[in-house]
Amino acid sequence: MKLLQDFLLSLNIPLPQAQLFVTIAGLLLFLLIAWLCGCIFRHAISPAILKIVARTHAVWDDYVFNTCVLNSLSHVVPGVVFFILLPIVFENGTADRYPYFHELFVRGTHIYITVTVVRLFCVFLTNVGRLTSEEEGYNGKHYLIGLTQFLKLAVIIIGVIAGASYGFGRSPLSLIVSLGAVATVFAFIFKDTLLGLISGIQLSANKMIKPGDWITMPKYDVNGIVEEVSLVTVKIRNFDNTISTLPPYTLISDSFRNWKGMADGGGRRVKRAIYVDINSVRPAASVDVKRWKEACLLDDSFNPTDTTNLTAFRHFIEHYLMRHPEVNTGRWLMARQLDPTPHGLPVEVYFYFTEREFVRYEHLAADCMEHFIAMMPEFGLRAYQAPTGYDFTQIN
Repeated sequence: MKLLQDFLLSLNIPLPQAQLFVTIAGLLLFLLIAWLCGCIFRHAISPAILKIVARTHAVWDDYVFNTCVLNSLSHVVPGVVFFILLPIVFENGTADRYPYFHELFVRGTHIYITVTVVRLFCVFLTNVGRLTSEEEGYNGKHYLIGLTQFLKLAVIIIGVIAGASYGFGRSPLSLIVSLGAVATVFAFIFKDTLLGLISGIQLSANKMIKPGDWITMPKYDVNGIVEEVSLVTVKIRNFDNTISTLPPYTLISDSFRNWKGMADGGGRRVKRAIYVDINSVRPAASVDVKRWKEACLLDDSFNPTDTTNLTAFRHFIEHYLMRHPEVNTGRWLMARQLDPTPHGLPVEVYFYFTEREFVRYEHLAADCMEHFIAMMPEFGLRAYQAPTGYDFTQIN
């Protein structure tokens, strides 16, 4: 730069005009150099990095060093190169002669670097979120989706504050202090958004739900599979194919049921009751017990001493379930008597199926309960049922 200025002065060009010409020429030259550095990175270095990434067996680098991230990085390179070369342009005293001109380029370069770096971080965090949701090996780390969204928001806020501080020529701390009152108003206006943000972090960090979980919330008529968990929304596809969208703080403030334990456990529970007419309960004769055993309704371990037909029926239910191929005999299995009600004496059947798929589970449970009801007359029992119009027509 100094050599060019001395050459212009040797041509009897006044010093102010020579300095201005050298400054403009230097700016144009360094802008060209910065642009060329960006092109070299985009068209030479980026393809080389992509080829190296494609040869590795790891999955994460396909997201961290993909085309979007490298293109965003290529926009950062020209800003950094120009920022490094910028002091050379103004070393000839132009900064003192044209302070506003110097300040314009310095602040503009700072803002450009801030914007491109924020964009780079946002693209990088978006790809980390995609890695978590798309790759099977990372599904267990679903909380990273909420974390990356929170980090993106934090990066954008920091970028806006930094860009504003560069633009107004003030320190970020003083800018934050001056915006304190405004921030209070915005916090009140966006109260629900902030609540959703905090609740989303809590849901993700505590692993309360994740995509693929089956949850139910009767209060909001939600019964389906979680499709997406973000910082501000939880998206559930109900079994009737409708979509329910809830704010995360709803899942924190209200109760919901997550069926993940059932899916990961040894089966799905059946807990249903048969209401027995109390008037049909009677002592069981030894002849009846012998007949039931000959019909393989009871096993030899059943003790006929001082027993009733209802006791034999409960043992029949347990004996039947123990032999059922779809029943998990390693979990609780029983037929128990509950407190009598005006609608009869409840006999609750409690056991677990190994089958967890909804439709098949319901079919198996219905088959068992229907079989138990159909076998009640074999034990001299009647199911309780309130009188219907048909019953009244049979009175005469």
